[in-house]
Amino acid sequence: MRIKLLDFDDGGVTVQNRVESSLVAEVKARQYEDHTLVRLREGIQQHKIMTFEIGEDGALRYQRVLCMSNVAGLREKIMIEIHQSRYSINPSSTKMYHDVKELYLWDNMKKAIAEFVA
Repeated sequence: MRIKLLDFDDGGVTVQNRVESSLVAEVKARQYEDHTLVRLREGIQQHKIMTFEIGEDGALRYQRVLCMSNVAGLREKIMIEIHQSRYSINPSSTKMYHDVKELYLWDNMKKAIAEFVA
């Protein structure tokens, strides 16, 4: 859980409270273990890469979607979480792909999901 205090010029203070999935927190932390994502991060800081961004939370993103590292079985954890979610009823690979791509991005994601569901 993150709590953020915003101080305003008129003397007012606003408290923002934010909760995130433990998987999302792990994805953000593991971005530093993936050499490709580290190079992208360096390119952003050197103003050589403009298509990716580092968000306010310090996470590497592409069009507001969290970039996934390929370490510690994170991709499989994400697919298991989506597939076994109590909100989904045996989703097809297409449905899973559309759900996952709203939050995460990695190479060959559609193919990996299709193989996982098969």
